[in-house]
Amino acid sequence: MKKILIPILFALLALNGCSDDGGGGTAGTGGTAGTGGTAGTGGTAGTGGTGGTGGTAGTGGSAGTGGTGGVPGTEYVEDFESLDQASATALGDDPHPDWGVGWLVFGNVTEPDGTFVGNYGAFPAPNNTGAFSGIALDQGGIPQGAQQLVIISDYNNRTQQEAGNLVEASTYRERTITADDVGKTMTFSFDAKRGNINDPTGDSTALAFIKTLDPDNSFATTNFETFDTTNLPDTWMRYDVSLAIDAGLEGQLIQFGFSATATNDEPSGVFYDNLLVVTAAP
Repeated sequence: MKKILIPILFALLALNGCSDDGGGGTAGTGGTAGTGGTAGTGGTAGTGGTGGTGGTAGTGGSAGTGGTGGVPGTEYVEDFESLDQASATALGDDPHPDWGVGWLVFGNVTEPDGTFVGNYGAFPAPNNTGAFSGIALDQGGIPQGAQQLVIISDYNNRTQQEAGNLVEASTYRERTITADDVGKTMTFSFDAKRGNINDPTGDSTALAFIKTLDPDNSFATTNFETFDTTNLPDTWMRYDVSLAIDAGLEGQLIQFGFSATATNDEPSGVFYDNLLVVTAAP
């Protein structure tokens, strides 16, 4: 009976998603350093910002994710509109200059009492394969556009789902912390709304996170800041999670992303959109 829930799950994953209006340049046509603001195209005014059509805040530059003229310290913006929803590799093949070749996934398995069973990954993030992540359609209003991210547990891990173990499926991006990051705070913000998680019942959980790992200590987790997204409302709202970066973290990996944990094929879907990562001095 549980196996029947996977197609039901994906039928429900067609549930809402803020388009990334970016942000305009700081002054004049195209900003002070070329189209896109003070640091060239995209610049520090936010990835993809244009400076607007000839305005000082720019026509089309004063509202939406990125705020007036863009947010200083912006290093990642994604609204999923440009990705090919029909491609199985759309998320895994979504390169970013600072955040690698694409989204990654990693699975952790524990018994119901928390006893560690095993883990697997990292792998390129799949798109709508029944595990981890997918691009959903038409789950948002005007701010979320036509495409949104949906995060679920790994239902393709049949052995552990059917054994009644907890399958935590994380979907994330990562990079190395540099000296330039020290003394700054990374803030990961996003739109989110409830998907089919625990519908009608269940004990699945979901969260957004910023995590750091030490590659010189067997990739031990050194920070794990989270925002619980298990019980979100059915309407889109804006949320965020932050981490202060100190000198001891230089050279470690930093990740931002989402996870969903489920067992026995209980539903776990949550929708996300308009991701924004800002790393700036407090």
